[in-house]
Amino acid sequence: MKYFSPIHNRSKNLRPPDLYEYFVDNFWFKTIDVENLKINEPLRGSHKADIVIVGGGFTGLSSAYNIKKKFPEKKVVLLEGAFCGYGASGRNGGFCIATSLLDWNQKDPERREKDWRVSSYGVEQIKMMISKYDVDCDFEENGMLAVALNTKQAKELEEYQEELKTFGLESTLLQGKDLEQEIKSPLFLAGLKEPNGATLNPAKLAREMKRIVEDMGVEVRERTVVTRIKPGKTNYIDTELGDIQAPIMVMATNAYAHKLGFFKDRVFPVGVFQIVTEPLSKAQWESVGWQNKQGLSDMRTMYSYSIPTSDGRILMGGADFVYYDYDALSSGNDKIVTQRVTKNFFDFFPQLEGLSIDHAWGGTTAYTLGRAPSVGVTGNHKNIYFGTGFSEGVPSTQTAGRIIADLMAGESNDFTNHFIVNRNIPYTGPKNLRGLFGRGVKWMIENLGFSPIH
Repeated sequence: MKYFSPIHNRSKNLRPPDLYEYFVDNFWFKTIDVENLKINEPLRGSHKADIVIVGGGFTGLSSAYNIKKKFPEKKVVLLEGAFCGYGASGRNGGFCIATSLLDWNQKDPERREKDWRVSSYGVEQIKMMISKYDVDCDFEENGMLAVALNTKQAKELEEYQEELKTFGLESTLLQGKDLEQEIKSPLFLAGLKEPNGATLNPAKLAREMKRIVEDMGVEVRERTVVTRIKPGKTNYIDTELGDIQAPIMVMATNAYAHKLGFFKDRVFPVGVFQIVTEPLSKAQWESVGWQNKQGLSDMRTMYSYSIPTSDGRILMGGADFVYYDYDALSSGNDKIVTQRVTKNFFDFFPQLEGLSIDHAWGGTTAYTLGRAPSVGVTGNHKNIYFGTGFSEGVPSTQTAGRIIADLMAGESNDFTNHFIVNRNIPYTGPKNLRGLFGRGVKWMIENLGFSPIH
């Protein structure tokens, strides 16, 4: 008798069975006590608003914050299908990369200075919320450390350092003992230390932002799954238990937008996964070093990223990505992928062999050809604002909320003139061929060492 094995079918990118996602083994969710979390009541009956925001992740929450600041008199309603921070915003690696919205092709020095202001704004907004609203999200502004695993990547680090200089950003190349003073791994050949960037607990940040916007007067409806949207001069939004209409709508669903008919064949969902260890002992931390607690990433195309948590664990994510055929969303876990992440972790830190992996989880993020997001306004009546295509999104989605509010106010400034505003997202090809294309890209990355879609 033959038994079905999902491992034997991995080459077909078969998604784990589409059962109800009852529990996501997400360490960040544990820190917010998700099992006892107070979740808002769903939208019931028929309603009207001035502005409806669809999506309760960082893009939606930042949009709510910035819109309410500019238009305090407007009735703003935010709809979230589960709870604020449930999707990628509350499941990611906790990275705050200040350089994620830089236009590396920009040559004009003045424009580069403006780009840096926009790109670093997301981190500054988070810092402002911590100071002004007493936000508790384990924020640590310790910079970033990128590491090379071979001589080719070491050369790429040098080139990256030169690119940072063109934006006026300083960094430090490290090798040998200088690198070992930062972090100890037999695989790390060189490193680039840059002071800009931070780490945090993303689930805590999302829940704190929900508190802030509610205090400002935004009506937040959780457990409110949007089932269909009819755009027009007035936008009609149906939910499982009710409906709402508004002249202005913000689409803040990122990788979930195609389920509602937006950005189909432009933005596609990708499954990304993380693990977190048990707390390390003092001796284990000494064996690794990492006393400066930067966010750590490597220079591979399919790179990994790691951070120390506030309670002394190590989180690692990346090292693989999965496109599930026909734009299927990721489940809460995919053991095949998290086993690969775990192997990557112990390859980096063999001195920690035997350390327990306490949690493993995943989620859906967005991917676009060219990798840059797009923020702007669309629709026949130019009344649908959006932020989409974020694959690295903790600070960049904060900035997206500012851009959306400024566009809504009709302002012309460095934010509304940034290169991601109304960026034309390339066509991703027929849905039935994307799985084949994705497997081809992964093969080239793994076997030839480069990606054809940079």
